[in-house]
Amino acid sequence: MSTKNEKTILKIIKYSPPILIIFISTFLIIFIYIEYNTTYLQEKKIMEKEFIKFNKEIVKNNVDVAYNTILEIKKNTEIELKKSIKQRVYEAIDIANRIYNENKDTKDKQTIKKMIKDALIDIRFNEGRGYYYIYSFDYICELLPLDKSLEGKSFYNYQDSNGKYLIRDMIKQLKLDNEGFMTWYYHKPNDMKNNYKKIGFNVYFKPLDWFIGTGEYVDDYEESAKKSALGYLKSLRYLNNNYIFAIDYDGTYLFHIKKEVVGQNVFKFDDVRYDKNLAIKISDIVENGTEGYITYIQNKKPDTNKPTKKTSFIKIVPSWNWIIGQGFYDDRFEKTLEEKKLFLEKKFTNYISNIIIFSALLIFILLFVSILISKILQKKFQKYKNDIKIYVNENNKQRDILAHQSKMTAMGDMIANIAHQWRQPLSVITTAASGVKVNNELNLLESDSLNKSMDLIVEQSLFLSHIIEDFKDFLNSKNEKTYFNIERVVDKAINLAYGKFENNEFEIIKDIDNIQMENFENQLLQILINILKNSFDQFEKIVGKRLLFISVKAKNNKVKILIKDNAGGIQKDIIERIFEPYFTTKHQYQGTGMGLYMIEEIVRKHMHGNIFVTNDEYEYENIIYKGANFHIEIPLKCEISNK
Repeated sequence: MSTKNEKTILKIIKYSPPILIIFISTFLIIFIYIEYNTTYLQEKKIMEKEFIKFNKEIVKNNVDVAYNTILEIKKNTEIELKKSIKQRVYEAIDIANRIYNENKDTKDKQTIKKMIKDALIDIRFNEGRGYYYIYSFDYICELLPLDKSLEGKSFYNYQDSNGKYLIRDMIKQLKLDNEGFMTWYYHKPNDMKNNYKKIGFNVYFKPLDWFIGTGEYVDDYEESAKKSALGYLKSLRYLNNNYIFAIDYDGTYLFHIKKEVVGQNVFKFDDVRYDKNLAIKISDIVENGTEGYITYIQNKKPDTNKPTKKTSFIKIVPSWNWIIGQGFYDDRFEKTLEEKKLFLEKKFTNYISNIIIFSALLIFILLFVSILISKILQKKFQKYKNDIKIYVNENNKQRDILAHQSKMTAMGDMIANIAHQWRQPLSVITTAASGVKVNNELNLLESDSLNKSMDLIVEQSLFLSHIIEDFKDFLNSKNEKTYFNIERVVDKAINLAYGKFENNEFEIIKDIDNIQMENFENQLLQILINILKNSFDQFEKIVGKRLLFISVKAKNNKVKILIKDNAGGIQKDIIERIFEPYFTTKHQYQGTGMGLYMIEEIVRKHMHGNIFVTNDEYEYENIIYKGANFHIEIPLKCEISNK
């Protein structure tokens, strides 16, 4: 490390902590400011959500209570109606019994019938709507005050608006129980178009084989119940002057805290700002007969007379065509929000003050400590430099030794292969020379025989010379680029790596293009020998046919070499590690673990190429094989690396 670099590092150590503290403090202030705004917005959303949720629950509960009370009033109305008409019929029966008992011994039945009808015909009740009717058990109408023209006629085939044979059903009921309620639908005297629900009560009058009864339209009787319900709503009071409002399906106010609003239309009176979506939402709730929340602008809030956003919960009252509801105003939320904002601002100011004080103190302390540390480090640097230099030298020396050991191991194997390959040529040379000598001693040596023997000796000697040249090329460690034929390099590698095999022990299938390339021939030879040697080691573990496929193709200024065997492939758990230094599956005395690591270094760093391995399954001569497949890709023309 240069002195200039050391000084730079020491300055960084001396001044970077205070600068870092300033930066962190600034960052914290900005962060807290952003956090303040974010927190405020988040708090606002949470508070608004909670405010809306809380008030929605309150208004819903209030409306539900009011709704249930109205239903109870409505339910009791029908009960009271039945009780009322039942009492009225009992009164008529008492009148009929009294007249009959007083006159049965002195007057005939027709006279008694007339006396009873005359006594009942003008009686009215329920604000003039109620009257009595009389029918005989042979379906003849005896008394009908609203239409006397029907008296004396048979009602056997009479049907109500829903097709119900009314008089038949009444008589059938009375034959079983002597009295009972009956429900039917019929038009009103003042409205002949629409049908209305009517409840009647009938009692069998045995002396004359009659039944006497009366009925009441439910909606007429319900009007008094509606008045009671509106009175109940008027009596309700809640916090913040809140109230339950009621409107009908046409939007007319039935009850409102402002008396002048009652009887006015919601939108036409300009109490609520008209909104098409609001009208649709209300319409959907009405059509589905359900409940829901609506949000709108009320043009005049009761206590301020200002337009204010309001959220209301509304609910449908069945059969009365009512909508009841209660709401809350959003402006109540603004006051709570303002209080929260002031609290957060105060909290933010305190944070900033504390950060500035703490940062100033920390800067002073760190400046003092960093100056002290920089002086100590200055003394340590020189020692570290020396230690690192020694370590690097030792590490490089160890790696060179391992690489040399790897090459020596390969060289030892090749020497054995060369010795094996030399046996046959030496045997041929020895045999030819011995033949010449014997023939010469026996005076049988002919010129043609001598020439053939000499040619054979020369041919085998040249073969031995080629093997020596190939071995010499492998030992050559010069890092020189040359032009060479790649098939020739492959053949050299095969001769050096596979000399130990007999020709019938394996089969090499080559698919090599005629490629001239400019690269590092010797390094490529080392790569191929190392890979072929690995295949040789795996071949020794298998029984049967041994196959080696070598493919060399050129494309896009690159040479792609594929070398695969049928030795079963590499175990899955180690295939990713085979190019790591010192990794080997062999015995410690048989391998250093540097072979494949070195060839990867050569391919990537020196030849600017790429190498990897896969396990492949393939078919050859209708048989499926599996083995390791080494992929090598190098440029046709390689620039010398400076590494």
